[in-house]
Amino acid sequence: MTIAWIYTGFSIVSVVGIPLGTVIADHWRWQDAFIMCAVITAIATIVAFTILPKNLQAGEGNYRDQIQIFKDKTIWYGIVFVICGAATLYGYYTYIRPLVHQQLKFDLSTLSLILLLLGVVDIFANQVAGRIAAGNGFKKLRFVYILNLLLLAVFGIMLQNQVMGITWIFILGFTVAIFGSTAQVFFLNEATKKYLAAINLASTLNAIFYNVGIALSSMTAGQVLKYSSLTNLNWNSFAYCVVATVMCFLLAKKLE
Repeated sequence: MTIAWIYTGFSIVSVVGIPLGTVIADHWRWQDAFIMCAVITAIATIVAFTILPKNLQAGEGNYRDQIQIFKDKTIWYGIVFVICGAATLYGYYTYIRPLVHQQLKFDLSTLSLILLLLGVVDIFANQVAGRIAAGNGFKKLRFVYILNLLLLAVFGIMLQNQVMGITWIFILGFTVAIFGSTAQVFFLNEATKKYLAAINLASTLNAIFYNVGIALSSMTAGQVLKYSSLTNLNWNSFAYCVVATVMCFLLAKKLE
């Protein structure tokens, strides 16, 4: 649940920070938004030095000891899962504004509200993710990913109706986003059991490969739109979701 609260913090930043930065940039200068970020970062740094313990224990080892973690097939299952889990979300979310504004015909003021509510949904998703991660989180996620496949398969059809389309976007915004804590706990547990020298490296794998998934799915989403329409973006996400589901089942079995 501690990890879940960290991810919840990211969600809260998205809900509060992004609109705040936009307001500052719109009413003053865009440079002022960066000044705000610098001030907040300075405050956060002071707080971190004040409250974080200074005697944290971590494994010690050289570079070669740390990269041993990448020789583990199970770790690579987790890496592929994270890449495809993130790609499942951003396979359509990259174009969430045109999906809501152009395809579903919501006006720009309503679009801002919808994006805010999606951020709130993400906060709740991260809290649920913490509960799923307890124990063998992948075992519980198997059912979520089967549901994701079903939701994505009919997503293009749902987009033909404004109410059903926005409902589907909110449901997917919840179900697709609840894997983060499970993946993070998995990497830390595997490092603790087998690669103690690489535990700091292991703590970064989820974030690193999540970004790889975003970049990959954004690229393929662009290719989908080059040859097709917004209503077919679901198949971009569906392809990644199939791989993520397979990895989820494999990891659930291995961790038993």
